[in-house]
Amino acid sequence: MGLVVAPGGLGTCDELFELITLMQTGKLKRALPVVLIGKKFWSECINWKAFVDYGMISEEDANQLHFADTAEEAFEYLKHGLEKLEASGLSLNP
Repeated sequence: MGLVVAPGGLGTCDELFELITLMQTGKLKRALPVVLIGKKFWSECINWKAFVDYGMISEEDANQLHFADTAEEAFEYLKHGLEKLEASGLSLNP
């Protein structure tokens, strides 16, 4: 499982932040790779580094997001990310 998010408006952002919040607070039983499609869109719309700089999220939280421009790039990240999580045992929250 993973989440792939295409560019969108407030509803899309609401769903994205809801999942990130559930991961951050440990309410999900599995860690999920999150891929945001459209590097330029997401970097211009949301200043992810500012969230870290202001202490709103940790660097670890920010690093859970992966940015891709193509479906192929997103798929490869999902595939390798899930394999890595399974192999490391990090796919399950304590």
